[in-house]
Amino acid sequence: MRAACVLLTIAVAFAPLVALPDRLHDEPAYTGKLDDSAWKRHIEHQMQRQIAGEKPPWHGKWTWKDYWTAWYDEIRISPGLPWPGSEFKTHEDMVRYIKRRLKAHGLPTYEQT
Repeated sequence: MRAACVLLTIAVAFAPLVALPDRLHDEPAYTGKLDDSAWKRHIEHQMQRQIAGEKPPWHGKWTWKDYWTAWYDEIRISPGLPWPGSEFKTHEDMVRYIKRRLKAHGLPTYEQT
């Protein structure tokens, strides 16, 4: 009996494992890094929140103007942006993208003074 258990344990340990898919074929795979489409979706989501009359995601007395101008500032000083392989080649490309999308939704671009 003991020999059968040992053989079974060895057989299971070396048996090929069958991996079941953890996502559907048409779902994009998460690559562990930010990409242009994920960043654009996030920007779009925040604009939809603004259009819906929700408060900015940062709590306190922040306004949407504070929120977007803080984004501009952070993008401009971040050494990691734009990320490698991005369609955005400069910090200003990213800021311009946000401003174009805000304008397309009829929202103010919150130009910094």
